[in-house]
Amino acid sequence: MACFSIVALLLASLGIAVQGAQSPFKEETKTCHPDCTKFGNCNGETGQCDCPFGLTGPSCQDRLFPACHSSKDPGTLPHYGTWYPKNCECIKQMRDWPGSCPDYLHYEGTSAAFQSPCFYDILTHFNLLCYSYKGRAPAEQLSDSPAVDDPAIEWNHIIGYPRVIITPLPTAQWPKVHKTPDGGQWRPLSKCPDRCNNRGWCQIQGANYQGHHEDPKERWCNCHGYFEGKSCEVADPSHCYRNCSGVGECLSGWCHCKPGYWGHGCTRTKAYTSAVGWRPNHAKIKIYVYDLPNNVVHRREFQDQWALIDLMYNSELEFTDKLLGDWGVRTENPWEAALFYVPTYTYWFTGNVGHPYFLIQHVTKWLQDNSPFFNLTGGRNHILWATNDRGVCKLQLAPPEMQHSIKMVHFGQSPRRPYAHRLKGQMDATAHLGGLLGALPQPGSRFPEFPEFNAVDILEESEICYRPEKDVVAPNYLHNDWVKPESYDKVWNTTLLPDGTRIVTSKKDAAPRTTTLFFGGYTKPIMVYSQGVRQTIHKMFGKGGKYDPAGPNARKDYIISGPAGGAAVDSMKISKFCLAPMGAGWGIRLAEAMVSGCVPVVVQDHVYQAHWDILPFDEFSIRIGRNELHQLVEILDDVTPQQLVELQAGVERYHRAFFWDAHWGGLAYNYTLRALKRRAISLWSANYRRHTRRLQHEREALEQY
Repeated sequence: MACFSIVALLLASLGIAVQGAQSPFKEETKTCHPDCTKFGNCNGETGQCDCPFGLTGPSCQDRLFPACHSSKDPGTLPHYGTWYPKNCECIKQMRDWPGSCPDYLHYEGTSAAFQSPCFYDILTHFNLLCYSYKGRAPAEQLSDSPAVDDPAIEWNHIIGYPRVIITPLPTAQWPKVHKTPDGGQWRPLSKCPDRCNNRGWCQIQGANYQGHHEDPKERWCNCHGYFEGKSCEVADPSHCYRNCSGVGECLSGWCHCKPGYWGHGCTRTKAYTSAVGWRPNHAKIKIYVYDLPNNVVHRREFQDQWALIDLMYNSELEFTDKLLGDWGVRTENPWEAALFYVPTYTYWFTGNVGHPYFLIQHVTKWLQDNSPFFNLTGGRNHILWATNDRGVCKLQLAPPEMQHSIKMVHFGQSPRRPYAHRLKGQMDATAHLGGLLGALPQPGSRFPEFPEFNAVDILEESEICYRPEKDVVAPNYLHNDWVKPESYDKVWNTTLLPDGTRIVTSKKDAAPRTTTLFFGGYTKPIMVYSQGVRQTIHKMFGKGGKYDPAGPNARKDYIISGPAGGAAVDSMKISKFCLAPMGAGWGIRLAEAMVSGCVPVVVQDHVYQAHWDILPFDEFSIRIGRNELHQLVEILDDVTPQQLVELQAGVERYHRAFFWDAHWGGLAYNYTLRALKRRAISLWSANYRRHTRRLQHEREALEQY
């Protein structure tokens, strides 16, 4: 011990740090209002009470929109869709709240707005009726679902954006009945069991995700998001991250945790301070997960009921759920984190055809105002998802602070044309296209056999949706039909070793692959849909085409059809090759082909694929350009039996990287995490495009903390 002390003193005198020195990070958890945990979670990092959407204050007992609640009972939540009439004061209160339609949301340049800058549909519905209770003060108004002919109410027409306009409705035009879009009729909440526990709406007939209700005498509860049961008495825990870790109750997709826990899935218990500021660990890349307030973003309802989305858009949920429990990578200490993950529930605000421009702007503003870590790098090490069809294509119009962060997308379109140079901070939507519109490709020239492209097709194909030096393309989520054992086991043999290792090999007695190429899918006349690939393949193998099934060049071993539905699951299992085009944005065929043991034939010009920088695509796929599509048959005929065997071996080795279900062997999370770690290294290597004042901005940010 004495010898070590002498050596340590000698090293210290030479200015050499001794391994094992005391950590500069100290655990320090803050306390909140003593009543916080009654309806909220005490955030030990901020010392503030984290509340479910619509509640606020030091103990989550203040209401942002009191008139949007169906009761004055404590702890109830507001509801704000358009399926069921609301109190006029509810809509006014939502519009008055700065977080509904933030005034800082805007597009750069002279482009027309693609959507209104409001996050709640009720504010942008221009043909809406609302009711008010006669003689009641605004503080006494409720959305408690009275009868349409209740003599205590009066009806009005309301517009919520850009300003609230309430017009009294003539008595003769007052509704006699309110029909719901599901084919039912609204009934007073008092007519349903237990008033649906103030967690749903009362109606007759109609339907929800659980089934149809035909009996006109039955009053049933159509429950708010993530509640179920005859009177909405059940809060379903499966719709919260990690089922609230067994230490909380799932309420509308948000975890109300037991004291001492907070955050997504009730996974937080510790908070830290630092004596040296931010010092990320470079030996082991760690990720910090933000707990944004629910009043900033939340897993919101869709029009007063469950926001049930197509499973193929669920990658954001799967990745987040796994990251929250991955303490080998995740850290509760932001001062040592290299990357910062920002759960934003993007799809819940955009749907599949919308875009997250305003949502990312909204979240970015919150991070700029509240996070020292965001400002240290201008957000370059912050991660946000966008699983919608075209990902973040519209961000080519965005200011730099929105573009810097790492985007996790399914759509990796990245044409070679750079962003336009800005003039006084402005940028037009089409400025970067130059003279492109004068060079429309014609049939038989650039893309043989292709129909003509119009200006809209060219514009969308030239949108910059992905920055390969910083963004990540991750696989979509596959429906269970593709990966559940009764389907998966038709192609693969799975062996579990005693230590839990999973060995997956091709099933030797699987059905023979008699189809050379399979494709079944939608097509549309507009060429921007799949870049014209689907249209061309249907033309080539359709009536009058080069490979007309009734013509002299017919290829019976090629199956080209419209949407195949569930039949595609089995068809791909007996095919050697499967076409993988895009759709309106990203396509699902690459992942489907891989888990089916079918070699994907990717035809997507200037579109980066999931795991493009992690996996050797040349070992398991065929990639061709549109200029070669007319030679597809010849290209595949040139593949020798031995080459096909080698490609199929690559599919066997890497197919698990394309699906998420870890309990069935999916490794999509692992490979996506690897890609993110590479982005951290790319940042440290200064491979990101740099702004001339970036270093000055970083110095200024450091001086503040």
